[in-house]
Amino acid sequence: MNFRKVSEFKWQMMELPDGITTSNGNWYHITSQQIEKYTPGLLKRYPIERIVKEADAWVKSADGLSLVIFFILAYLSVIPWLAALISILFFMIWYFNTSAFINLASNPLIKLITTDSFSYSVTAVLLIGIAFTESIASYGLSVEFDALWYGLILFFLFKVGLLRLVIKFTQSRSSKPKVEMPDRILNMLLIRYGMKEGILIGKINEMQDRLLEVANYHKTRKKK
Repeated sequence: MNFRKVSEFKWQMMELPDGITTSNGNWYHITSQQIEKYTPGLLKRYPIERIVKEADAWVKSADGLSLVIFFILAYLSVIPWLAALISILFFMIWYFNTSAFINLASNPLIKLITTDSFSYSVTAVLLIGIAFTESIASYGLSVEFDALWYGLILFFLFKVGLLRLVIKFTQSRSSKPKVEMPDRILNMLLIRYGMKEGILIGKINEMQDRLLEVANYHKTRKKK
């Protein structure tokens, strides 16, 4: 039995015989041994802990980026409800296409934006700034006070993950088999790193089929 647990500050990763789970609630239906099989030698250059932590960040990237976009639009004097709508639309587009946007150069930025310390502190500062509109007006900024309430609502939708939970619940009711989002993201990271290091990944279809097989197996077990 291959069992491994890694802890770094508050982030934790646990590797079990049938996959990898993290403290963020993400489950990857693949093990380090299987990754080594599909991308030989990659884990010797990039530890599995690093790759999985980056995958976790990309899984949450829609939340952090959407919230940042709302505040940018709000501070650019966009009508609060319109800024919120654009932010939610961006979330939907990014969430369903995250794996297509993955690039290794953006890893540090994505990891920063998705950390609790960054999101909580930045959100608090910007919300306080909206509350004290007269103070920020001296810097040439004009934000409607209603943006404060929209910001709070979006914080719960994005950061707390309420919107993601609704999407996951809707998707769970579908009987159509498909590779789950965390698996697609980890898969794409492995491909990107493989391309960077010149490691030929000749079994992509086999790896995707394996992810789909394991994911559907667990989904079937939950229904029993």
